[in-house]
Amino acid sequence: MQIRKGKEKWNKLYSEDGQETDSDTPAPSYHTLHPNSQQKRASEPAIFSHRSSLPDSAPELHRFVSADAVYGDLLIRMKTYSADPQLDYGRPIAIDHQYTDLVSQTKAMVFLATPHRGSMYAQTLQNVLRTIPGLSGKAYSLALQVALIHEPFCQQLLRFCENTGVNVKEQKASIIWEKIFEGILFRTPFPGCLFWILDGLDEAEFPAELIKFLSKIKSATKIKLLLLSRPRKDLSKEIGEHFPNVRPEVISADDTLSDIRDYVRSSLSRILPTDQDAQADILQDILSKSSGSFLWVKLALSRIMQNWYLKEDIKAAINEIPEGMEPLYAGMIQTIATQNQKSRSIAARVLGWVACSFRPLDIAELEEALRSEFAGFVNLELTIAEICGLFVVVSKGKVNLIHHTARQFLLTKTTELSISIEEHSSHTHLASTCIEYLSDAPKWRRIFSALQNIQQGSRSVPGTAVFTDHPFLSYSLSYWAYHVGYSSVALEDFTTKILSFLEDNFLTWVHGIALSKDLRIMSQAAQHLKIYVKRKAQLSSRRPLKNLSMNRDGELKQWANDIIRVVSRFGSSLAGYPTSIYRLVVPFCPKDSIISRTFLHSNSSGLRVTGLSYNNWSDCLAKLVMGENQAALKILCKDNFILTLVGIDGTIIVWYADTCQEARRFKHGEYVMEIASSKTSNLVATAGFKTTKVWDISTGKQLYSMTKEQHHLTKSIAFGAKDEEILVAYDDCVVQCIDLRTGDQKWRFVSKEALAGDNNCPRSMCFSPDLTQIALVFRGRPVVVWTIQMDNDSTKPGFIPPKRCILADDRLRTAAEGDAWDPPEVAIWHPVTGHLLVLYEDTRLVDWNIADDEQVKYSHTDARAMVLNSDGTLLLTSDVHGTLSIWTIPGYRLSYQLKYDELVTDLAFSPDSTRFYDIRGTFCNVWEPDALIRPTEMDRDDVSSYESSNYDSVVSDPVLSNDDNDRIPITAIAFDSFDQFYCCGKEDGTVTIHTIPDGERSRKVSSHSSSASIVRLAWSPSSKFLVSVDDSGRIIAKRLEPPTKEKNRWAVFPLFDIRIDNSETVSDFFFHSREQYLLIITPTTAYVVSLNPKKKDKQVCKNRVSKGAVWLNHPTDPALLIKIEADKELTCLWKTLKPEDETQYESPTISDSPMGTGTTIVGFVRARDFVLLETINHVTLGVSDHSQPSTRSFTLLDRRKLSSAQYKSNRYDVDSLAEHVHCLIGSIHDRIVFLDHQFWLCTWDVEAVYTKHKRHFFLPQDWISPRSLTMMCINAHGTLLVPKNEEVAIVREGFKV
Repeated sequence: MQIRKGKEKWNKLYSEDGQETDSDTPAPSYHTLHPNSQQKRASEPAIFSHRSSLPDSAPELHRFVSADAVYGDLLIRMKTYSADPQLDYGRPIAIDHQYTDLVSQTKAMVFLATPHRGSMYAQTLQNVLRTIPGLSGKAYSLALQVALIHEPFCQQLLRFCENTGVNVKEQKASIIWEKIFEGILFRTPFPGCLFWILDGLDEAEFPAELIKFLSKIKSATKIKLLLLSRPRKDLSKEIGEHFPNVRPEVISADDTLSDIRDYVRSSLSRILPTDQDAQADILQDILSKSSGSFLWVKLALSRIMQNWYLKEDIKAAINEIPEGMEPLYAGMIQTIATQNQKSRSIAARVLGWVACSFRPLDIAELEEALRSEFAGFVNLELTIAEICGLFVVVSKGKVNLIHHTARQFLLTKTTELSISIEEHSSHTHLASTCIEYLSDAPKWRRIFSALQNIQQGSRSVPGTAVFTDHPFLSYSLSYWAYHVGYSSVALEDFTTKILSFLEDNFLTWVHGIALSKDLRIMSQAAQHLKIYVKRKAQLSSRRPLKNLSMNRDGELKQWANDIIRVVSRFGSSLAGYPTSIYRLVVPFCPKDSIISRTFLHSNSSGLRVTGLSYNNWSDCLAKLVMGENQAALKILCKDNFILTLVGIDGTIIVWYADTCQEARRFKHGEYVMEIASSKTSNLVATAGFKTTKVWDISTGKQLYSMTKEQHHLTKSIAFGAKDEEILVAYDDCVVQCIDLRTGDQKWRFVSKEALAGDNNCPRSMCFSPDLTQIALVFRGRPVVVWTIQMDNDSTKPGFIPPKRCILADDRLRTAAEGDAWDPPEVAIWHPVTGHLLVLYEDTRLVDWNIADDEQVKYSHTDARAMVLNSDGTLLLTSDVHGTLSIWTIPGYRLSYQLKYDELVTDLAFSPDSTRFYDIRGTFCNVWEPDALIRPTEMDRDDVSSYESSNYDSVVSDPVLSNDDNDRIPITAIAFDSFDQFYCCGKEDGTVTIHTIPDGERSRKVSSHSSSASIVRLAWSPSSKFLVSVDDSGRIIAKRLEPPTKEKNRWAVFPLFDIRIDNSETVSDFFFHSREQYLLIITPTTAYVVSLNPKKKDKQVCKNRVSKGAVWLNHPTDPALLIKIEADKELTCLWKTLKPEDETQYESPTISDSPMGTGTTIVGFVRARDFVLLETINHVTLGVSDHSQPSTRSFTLLDRRKLSSAQYKSNRYDVDSLAEHVHCLIGSIHDRIVFLDHQFWLCTWDVEAVYTKHKRHFFLPQDWISPRSLTMMCINAHGTLLVPKNEEVAIVREGFKV
């Protein structure tokens, strides 16, 4: 960046009296400079090096360009710090006291330095964040530690990360901008103006998108921008459209001449300190050929430094340097070519690595990468300086090209030169080097396992210690697939090499990635493999394949798909326990997956998974059940949470997005029509018939409640710019702004056209993302958009006359045909372009550019409902049959389609667009197709450099999927006692017996009504009796005779068919020790029925019981049973359910126990000698919260002591167990089996004082759902049954792992 246009430019940038805006919120000031097209920027130019370039108030900076290494060039160093995120940010820049005035007025600055391949667009915004005062040592390492500390912003950012769980560093640019910039930064008042300098705008990823973001700045603090770029027509157009009042200024070669003169003079004074005449002559020669390019000057001075002994040598060196960068680069290549063969080979290989590597390599990394060809470097850094012809610079251990133009030259302009760096061939070599480096599986497994053992033994050992001992390991693990993606596709044996690597080393590679904790590397690797496969397919389409049978591209694509599935299904468990990839992952992969086919036969864990008929991965990750047969009305994705709204009573259920587990639920108290969330906080608003309420979803607490003044229905709701107000739109076209702190109306207006009738209410309304417009959708009229304008006092809204979306067909209607319009169905706003997408009842989709009143129609989507993702690049639609389709924007090309025959009532995308959700019937489905795992912004930019016109086809063809929803959902499961059979009840009222281990259906046992669902099953210990109950309270009992050699079929005999009083829900069944009676337990009553088939009157007795009581057979007397309550045990008679002795001593509540009044038993496990009770202490929380272990406790009862004489000593409170248990599963003899919070199946050897438990195996993410957790069960043999996709998975031998 060279600037010399006089003081006025910098005065404009630095002046506090710059351009003001009319509103209360200062708008940013913009200044844009375009260097001359002939000028090439250096990576380290002299910034502000001439005194006349500075504002009057600024101190002189002539010392910044002196030879004094202590100060150097402040702004150059600032740029260097912000350019390389791997630099050490911990050392503050040394600042002389005389420059403190300049530093103090520079509140924040950011430089978009020349990006290396691998720098992402999101990283640009993160670099901006690093310049915000107050983040040092807390959220980010400050790139500019000279900035002033501003604690309020730091505190808000930290609070945001803590409350939402969002890791800002892993988010997309659009999310960073919305959550951090718009939500926090622009709302925070800073002391003074912020200055942002964006240099190299033309070299940034997606500069047009960055310009759009910058144009939307509405900040509480004035922000002044300086944008610098080489001339590009597309950027000039974007700047002109988004900054119409900005006048770009061109920096010509003459403008930088004085800066170059100072730079050269300073350099020559070090080279020839005593010869002033020679300095003047050389200075003039350099200036005459520089053409304003600092890079050319820098390279020329480097030549002179190598030839300064004689004046003739200096003169000759200058004359030999060609004008212009490409001739200069070509000369540098020629210089390399004149070296000996070994030096040429080393230089060519180094240039290939530096030009094509994903990120700058360390010296140690590069040395190890070269070791297979060139081992034993004495000093690689000096070698590079000697033989690479000034192309390569080593700064702070990082090896990089001198400028991004050098990379462009090496990869595109060296074909005809003596040394050629062919891009695809270089990537092939780099990929092969990485693959060969990783191909010693036993070695790496031994190293990785040793490191994991050290980590588990001492948490102080860093997880990346192994990468320090093996410098090239991190790079090869992370980027081998990146180089595969852009390798030569003409090599027939390269695919075989990749496949051999995966077949032999895949598990070890995953182990290494899991140690680094960054499993996104695997998803990116999968996309690069897909890119390679697609590029090969494009090549094959242009020339005939030699041998179709040898084409193994399909296998490579299967590997890519499996890699993505492994991350989504097992990612969190792998990150916590990396060695599990060898024994615990493969058995859970579908048997037709390439991972299962490759590794299952050699799996040594013994873990076996059977019973599932599907052989491939399912796109359905989970099914969320609202409970009590309720259906959700709407779904909302908010940061790391999913919110489902049950409209009938306004219940909002909050789920954790990563685990799909319920976090909490709270109730509005009436039918709720609309729900909306704040962009930046945890606030959610719900609108009912009578009230509008605001909640904090992190706690479930109600913060505000506002009563409606009129009886009108809410059609849309949105939070204001600062979350201190909400905007509400009603069905009578009233738009209202309400102050949340006072509940008062701030303003209102009626969005109704003058000639519109009073009876035509809008069917939907929606606010634009910037809250300046509102769209109204009417059934018999065009869509109308009103623009809201606020006066300075924010109490008098104005409006621009509304615009109407009239289709071309409607414009042609004659007066005789009347005002009959094509009826619109719904409208949504595009989050980036501001366009309105209107869906009509005939499934036409119209993209309406409101500003220009231009419409683009699309008739191929067949949509009846739609939703956009967060950055507006994907559109999700559903049709009348329930088929889901994802379309890429722009162009609306089909990317993914899922056929599922059930009507959809609502749709939503996850914030990162890797999942989507739909509501069908009583389920909320969570879908995670691999087609949504898109390349990162970095990948997209790289793809475009190869296949700019065919990006979408390179990345992904449309994926067509069918999800089998014809199976009847399973609603209850029970085991036999011999580990040979299990039975399951279904939603259609049927009960069937299946075999273990294959899960084949053996016999249908009973049929309830087809409209009733089975809710509970019980199979007697002898397998003689099977009892089922449905949700209407009907209980059917059957007597069974198992198959024999003579009769290979279950014999089934009716026993009784009864219905519970008041159709109460049955919570449990319990068999008599000799199977003479059956105890039926409901929340209020217990019934005893006879199992004697000859007895007609089955009911023996009934009695009122307390909720949650647990029943046991008496250890010695079959006529008795024991009732266990939260604070006591009672011995009762089977025939009456009354205490054996009315005066029987009851165990008192133990005073120091957490159990007692207000305590309820919510779970239990009957082990052989013990009973474990899970209890919840009733604490007034105002919300049902499932995430507070402090309210849970576990108590152990010794069954051997359950006699009246020993009641006082048979209870033990098991401290610390609650913090490990997510839910109880059952027991294996006297080992308690439970699922922990990371969804590992664990066992605990019963002990009076908890000390430890053992983890055995984990469940895949797509096996975990609220319904599966409630039905999961285990028998005494250690066989686990888990419902999965309307089947039952049988997991055996898992507890021997």
